[in-house]
Amino acid sequence: MADKSYDKQLEGLMNDLADSVLELSGEELFREVGEAGADRQKEAGSTRALLHDTCIIYERVNGQLSNFGHTVDPKAWRREKWAYHNNCRLCGLQVNFTPSTGEISGEALIRRCSEAQREKRHQAVG
Repeated sequence: MADKSYDKQLEGLMNDLADSVLELSGEELFREVGEAGADRQKEAGSTRALLHDTCIIYERVNGQLSNFGHTVDPKAWRREKWAYHNNCRLCGLQVNFTPSTGEISGEALIRRCSEAQREKRHQAVG
Protein backbone atom coordinates (compact mmCIF):
# COMPACT_ATOMS: atom_id res chain seq x y z
CA MET A 1 0.00 0.00 0.00
CA ALA A 2 1.33 3.44 -0.95
CA ASP A 3 2.34 5.91 1.74
CA LYS A 4 -0.48 8.50 1.66
CA SER A 5 1.66 11.11 3.45
CA TYR A 6 4.41 10.79 0.83
CA ASP A 7 1.85 10.94 -2.00
CA LYS A 8 0.36 14.14 -0.53
CA GLN A 9 3.84 15.68 -0.17
CA LEU A 10 4.71 14.75 -3.75
CA GLU A 11 1.41 16.17 -5.00
CA GLY A 12 2.06 19.40 -3.07
CA LEU A 13 5.56 19.65 -4.53
CA MET A 14 4.27 19.10 -8.07
CA ASN A 15 1.58 21.75 -7.57
CA ASP A 16 4.16 24.19 -6.19
CA LEU A 17 6.43 23.55 -9.18
CA ALA A 18 3.55 24.07 -11.60
CA ASP A 19 2.59 27.30 -9.83
CA SER A 20 6.17 28.58 -10.01
CA VAL A 21 6.27 27.90 -13.75
CA LEU A 22 2.92 29.65 -14.23
CA GLU A 23 4.29 32.71 -12.43
CA LEU A 24 7.13 33.07 -14.96
CA SER A 25 6.67 35.25 -17.99
CA GLY A 26 7.09 33.57 -21.36
CA GLU A 27 10.45 35.29 -21.74
CA GLU A 28 11.71 34.04 -18.35
CA LEU A 29 10.55 30.51 -19.05
CA PHE A 30 12.13 30.52 -22.50
CA ARG A 31 15.44 31.76 -20.99
CA GLU A 32 15.42 29.08 -18.25
CA VAL A 33 14.82 26.29 -20.75
CA GLY A 34 17.71 27.57 -22.85
CA GLU A 35 19.98 27.83 -19.81
CA ALA A 36 19.22 24.21 -19.00
CA GLY A 37 20.68 23.28 -22.38
CA ALA A 38 17.42 22.13 -23.95
CA ASP A 39 16.26 22.99 -27.46
CA ARG A 40 13.60 25.62 -26.76
CA GLN A 41 11.54 25.04 -29.88
CA LYS A 42 11.61 21.27 -29.47
CA GLU A 43 10.59 21.49 -25.79
CA ALA A 44 7.78 23.93 -26.58
CA GLY A 45 6.51 21.66 -29.36
CA SER A 46 6.68 18.55 -27.15
CA THR A 47 4.82 20.30 -24.33
CA ARG A 48 2.15 21.61 -26.70
CA ALA A 49 1.67 18.15 -28.24
CA LEU A 50 1.40 16.47 -24.82
CA LEU A 51 -1.18 18.98 -23.58
CA HIS A 52 -3.15 18.76 -26.83
CA ASP A 53 -3.20 14.94 -26.81
CA THR A 54 -4.28 14.87 -23.16
CA CYS A 55 -7.11 17.33 -23.88
CA ILE A 56 -8.32 15.17 -26.77
CA ILE A 57 -8.35 12.06 -24.56
CA TYR A 58 -10.16 13.97 -21.79
CA GLU A 59 -12.80 15.19 -24.27
CA ARG A 60 -13.22 11.64 -25.60
CA VAL A 61 -13.70 10.34 -22.04
CA ASN A 62 -16.33 12.99 -21.30
CA GLY A 63 -18.11 12.26 -24.59
CA GLN A 64 -18.27 8.53 -23.88
CA LEU A 65 -19.47 9.15 -20.32
CA SER A 66 -22.19 11.42 -21.63
CA ASN A 67 -23.28 8.78 -24.17
CA PHE A 68 -23.82 6.36 -21.29
CA GLY A 69 -25.66 8.95 -19.17
CA HIS A 70 -22.87 9.40 -16.60
CA THR A 71 -21.63 12.65 -15.08
CA VAL A 72 -18.44 13.14 -13.10
CA ASP A 73 -17.19 16.00 -10.98
CA PRO A 74 -14.39 17.55 -13.10
CA LYS A 75 -12.53 18.46 -9.89
CA ALA A 76 -12.66 14.90 -8.55
CA TRP A 77 -10.14 13.30 -10.92
CA ARG A 78 -7.54 11.39 -8.89
CA ARG A 79 -4.10 10.54 -10.23
CA GLU A 80 -2.60 7.18 -9.33
CA LYS A 81 0.66 6.29 -11.02
CA TRP A 82 0.14 7.28 -14.69
CA ALA A 83 -3.67 7.08 -14.86
CA TYR A 84 -6.53 9.30 -13.75
CA HIS A 85 -9.65 7.94 -12.07
CA ASN A 86 -13.13 9.30 -11.36
CA ASN A 87 -16.62 7.99 -10.52
CA CYS A 88 -20.08 8.83 -11.82
CA ARG A 89 -21.86 11.17 -9.41
CA LEU A 90 -25.13 9.26 -9.82
CA CYS A 91 -24.28 5.57 -9.86
CA GLY A 92 -20.67 5.42 -8.69
CA LEU A 93 -19.23 3.47 -11.65
CA GLN A 94 -15.56 4.17 -12.29
CA VAL A 95 -13.84 5.62 -15.36
CA ASN A 96 -10.07 5.73 -15.96
CA PHE A 97 -7.78 7.22 -18.57
CA THR A 98 -4.05 7.18 -19.15
CA PRO A 99 -2.77 10.25 -21.03
CA SER A 100 0.51 8.64 -22.13
CA THR A 101 -1.17 5.70 -23.90
CA GLY A 102 -4.63 7.08 -24.64
CA GLU A 103 -6.18 4.09 -22.87
CA ILE A 104 -9.72 4.63 -21.55
CA SER A 105 -11.38 2.04 -19.33
CA GLY A 106 -13.86 1.43 -16.54
CA GLU A 107 -17.37 0.14 -15.87
CA ALA A 108 -18.83 3.59 -16.64
CA LEU A 109 -17.84 3.07 -20.29
CA ILE A 110 -19.57 -0.30 -20.50
CA ARG A 111 -22.84 0.17 -18.59
CA ARG A 112 -25.42 2.92 -18.82
CA CYS A 113 -25.91 5.01 -15.69
CA SER A 114 -29.62 4.16 -15.45
CA GLU A 115 -28.86 0.40 -15.48
CA ALA A 116 -26.24 0.79 -12.76
CA GLN A 117 -28.60 2.89 -10.64
CA ARG A 118 -31.38 0.28 -10.94
CA GLU A 119 -28.96 -2.48 -9.94
CA LYS A 120 -27.68 -0.39 -7.02
CA ARG A 121 -31.26 0.21 -5.77
CA HIS A 122 -32.12 -3.48 -6.22
CA GLN A 123 -29.09 -4.54 -4.15
CA ALA A 124 -29.99 -2.05 -1.41
CA VAL A 125 -33.56 -3.40 -1.20
CA GLY A 126 -32.64 -7.07 -1.50
